[in-house]
Amino acid sequence: MQMPILKISDKQQTYIAIFFIAVLVLGAFWQLTFMRGFIITDDIFTSDIMNEGFPYRYSLSDALKAGEAPLWVSEIYGGFPLLARAEAGICYPINLIFFWLLSPYAALNIVILLTVMTAGISAFLYLREINVTAVAGVAGAVAFSFSGYLLSHLKHLSNVNSACWLPLGLFFLERAVSRRDNRFLVWFGIIFGVQQLAGHTQVAYYSGVLYILYFILRSVNQHRQLSAAARSKKMAQTGAWKKLLGDRAVLIFFGMLALGSLLGAVQLIPTYELVSLSQRSQGVTFDYASNYAYDPKNLLNFVYPYINGDIGNATYTGTSIFWEDYGYVGIVILAAALYAVFRLWKKWHVKFFALAAVISVVFVLGASTPVYKWAFDLVPGMKYFRFPTRFLLITDFSLVVLAGMGIAYIAEKLRNRRKENGIRFEYIILAVTIADLLYFQLRQNPVVDAGKWLKTPRSVEYIKQDTTLFRIFCVGGNQAHIQTFQRARGWEGDLQPYINQREYIQPSSNVLYGLQSPNGYANLTPNYIVDLWGDQNRSGVLNQTAAIQGGIFFPTEMYWRLMDMYNVKYITSFWPIRTRQGVDSLTRYGEAYAYRNGNLMPRAYLVNKLRKASDQNDALKLLFANNFDPRHEAIVFEFPGEVLSQDSTAGTVEILNYSRNEVIMNIRATGTAFLVFSDSYYPGWTADIDGKVTAVQRTNVTQRGIVVPEGSHTVRFKFSSGTAASGLWVTTGSALLFIATIFIFRRRKNRI
Repeated sequence: MQMPILKISDKQQTYIAIFFIAVLVLGAFWQLTFMRGFIITDDIFTSDIMNEGFPYRYSLSDALKAGEAPLWVSEIYGGFPLLARAEAGICYPINLIFFWLLSPYAALNIVILLTVMTAGISAFLYLREINVTAVAGVAGAVAFSFSGYLLSHLKHLSNVNSACWLPLGLFFLERAVSRRDNRFLVWFGIIFGVQQLAGHTQVAYYSGVLYILYFILRSVNQHRQLSAAARSKKMAQTGAWKKLLGDRAVLIFFGMLALGSLLGAVQLIPTYELVSLSQRSQGVTFDYASNYAYDPKNLLNFVYPYINGDIGNATYTGTSIFWEDYGYVGIVILAAALYAVFRLWKKWHVKFFALAAVISVVFVLGASTPVYKWAFDLVPGMKYFRFPTRFLLITDFSLVVLAGMGIAYIAEKLRNRRKENGIRFEYIILAVTIADLLYFQLRQNPVVDAGKWLKTPRSVEYIKQDTTLFRIFCVGGNQAHIQTFQRARGWEGDLQPYINQREYIQPSSNVLYGLQSPNGYANLTPNYIVDLWGDQNRSGVLNQTAAIQGGIFFPTEMYWRLMDMYNVKYITSFWPIRTRQGVDSLTRYGEAYAYRNGNLMPRAYLVNKLRKASDQNDALKLLFANNFDPRHEAIVFEFPGEVLSQDSTAGTVEILNYSRNEVIMNIRATGTAFLVFSDSYYPGWTADIDGKVTAVQRTNVTQRGIVVPEGSHTVRFKFSSGTAASGLWVTTGSALLFIATIFIFRRRKNRI
C-alpha cells in the first residue's frame, strides 16, 4: 500500500524555513549564546566594536538602568553628546529593549544574533514574495545573512542594524505594487523609519535610493502589464508612465518615505547638530570620501574570498581595507546569479537586480570610474558620506535575489522531468551554500572567551581604588593595538594578546570601566575638540607637544599643562615617559607603563582673569602661550558684562553631585569670579546660579565657563538638548500618524 504524501502549505513552509534560519544562525554563533564569548573584531589600530560601538551601548545600558535619559556620556572627550552620535544606536528599538533589560554584554550578543536572523528572515520573505521556492528562498536567506558585507561589518553595529531590514522594506514594496494594496506602503514606511533609528544614516540613505528606484520602475512595469488597451509595447510603456503620474500610490509611497524619515527625527535632528559642528558640516571633499578606495583586484573575492589574502591571519595584500571591500556571498550563489541573468533576462526582477548589481559595483569602485564623482557632485546628500564601498550591501543582496530565482528555475526544470531531481538539487545547493559560507565567513569575527574578557584589567583595578574625581589618559593606544594585531598575526589564532592589551585602557574602552578621559574614539566630533585632541582622521595640537626619541616619550611643558587642565591623574603609555616633578611612575601592568600625575587641577575651579580670543586659532595660541597660567586665568571668546574681582584668592568649588546630564556644585567666591569647568562645551548645556539662568561660555578651547557673583551659591549645569526634544516630538507625532494611517486603512480597506 502506497503511503500518502504529506502536503505542506506555503504558510507552513514559511514557518519551517524561518525556524531553520533561526536554528542555523544560533548554531553558527553558538559561542555567543549563553555568554560563552564576545566578538572583538579588530581594525588593526583599534576595534570599532570594542572601542567605539559597544562602549556607546554600554553607556546606554547604564543610563537606562539608572533611569536617566541617554543624552550625554561623560567618559569620553571630557563629555560627549551620546544621542547625537547616530552610530551609537541609542534610538534603535531593539537596543533600547535589550540594553535596558539585560547586562550590556548579554545584550550585545542578543542584538548581533537578532541582526543576522532579521537579515535572513527578511531576505527569505522577499524571495518568497517574488515566487522563489521555499528551499531556494532559504538558500538565498542564508547567503544574505552570512554575506561578506554583513559579517565583515558586524563590528559596525549600526551599519548592520540598518542593513538587515533592507529586504523587508522591499518585501512590503513588492506586496504593495503586485497586490495593488496601499496598506503595505505604511509598513514599508515603518521599516524605513527603523532603519533611520538604527543610526547608520549612510545605509539608510542608500536603501532609500534603492527603494525609490524599485517602487517607480516596478510600478511602471505593473501598469504596463495591466494596460490591456495598449496596442504596442511602445504605447504600453508611454501609457504606463502616464498612469504612474496619476497614481495616488506614488503620493502615498513618497509620503511614507518622508514619514519614515520623520520617525527617525529623534536621531536625525541631534545628529544634524553634531554634524554642523564637525568637519562634515559642509559635506566632505571627494578625495576624503573616496579615500581607502576599493582595490579592483578584490573583485576576484566574489569568486574566492581570500584570493588576495585574509586580514584575519594578517596575509591580506590588497591596497584597500579588507572589510570594506569584502562582498563574498558563496561561489554557488554567484554562479546561480549569473545563470539567472543569462537564462531569465526577460523577467523584470532579473533585469532590475542585475542592473542594481552592476551599478552598485560601479559606485563601489569609487574614483576608479567617473560615475561616482558625477553622483557625488549631483545627487543631493551623497557628499556627506565616505566609503562608497558600502554600496556592496546592494551588490550582495542583488546577487542573492538573482541566485534565488536561478536556483528555483533550475529546480523547476528538473522537477518537470522527475520530482525527486528538483528537490534533491535544491537541498544540495542549500547544503553547499551553508558549508561554504560557514567555512569562509565566520572567521571574520573572532570570539574571545567571556571569562577572560570580563575579568577586570589590573590597571583598572588599581585606578578604581581612587575615589576622587579625575580623568585618565592613554599614550600610544593605537601603537599598542597595532603591536597586538602583529603579535596575534591577525585574530584567527591566539587571542591572548587582545586580552592583554586592555591594560592600556585605550579610548573609548574606558567607558566600560566607568573611567573618564579627555580624549576618545568617536569618529564624528566637534571641530574645536578635534583641533585640540585629534581623532583618527586628523591630529590635534596635542601631537605637537611631545616627541618619541629612542623609544621614550618626551612630553613638553605644554603637554603637561593640558594634562593638568583636564584633570588627568593617571596615564598609561605604550612607551616609558620622561616625567616631571609631581608625576610618579607606577607598577607596570603587562607591557603598559603607568603613571600618576600629582599636579592635576580640580575638575572645576575659580579664576579672576580672562583673555579674549578672536577665533579658534587665536584661542589655541593663547592656550599654549608661555605666559598663560590656567590656574588663575581662562580664555573666552566674549568678555562677560561683569567685572571680575582682582582678589588673589578667587574662592573654592565643591562638586555635590556629578551625573551624566547634570552637575551640581557649591561655590564660595571671594568676589565676582569666573568658574572654569573642564567638561566639554556643547550646545544644550545650561547653567543656573541659585536657580537663576546664566550664560555658558566656551572656555579654554573646549571647556565650559560661567561668571559667578561674590558669596556662596549653588550652581547647576544641566544638559537639556533642544534638538533632542524637538526630534522626540517629531518622532512621536510620526508614530501617531503611522498608527492612525494603519487604523484608517483597516477600516476602509483602501486599495489602489
